[in-house]
Amino acid sequence: MTAVPGTPAGAGPGEPAGSAGLGWAPAGPAGIDPSVRETVEQIVQAVRDGDDARIRDLLAALAAVADTAALLYLRQRLYAAQ
Repeated sequence: MTAVPGTPAGAGPGEPAGSAGLGWAPAGPAGIDPSVRETVEQIVQAVRDGDDARIRDLLAALAAVADTAALLYLRQRLYAAQ
């Protein structure tokens, strides 16, 4: 695996560039609309709060605009340490 400039040793192109889950979310991958990033962060918070109705509503909103990069970003944020 080739390291990407500006990332920790061993980090690859699809891996986070720093400590994930510590405080506010990282900027996210380039090319993801800021409103999509905000929706992802709201989903992450709703999951942590256990708010099933809000999760459903937010996922429906995300599904209307999400591409593969947005879904991968959501996965990264959901699996990040709190």
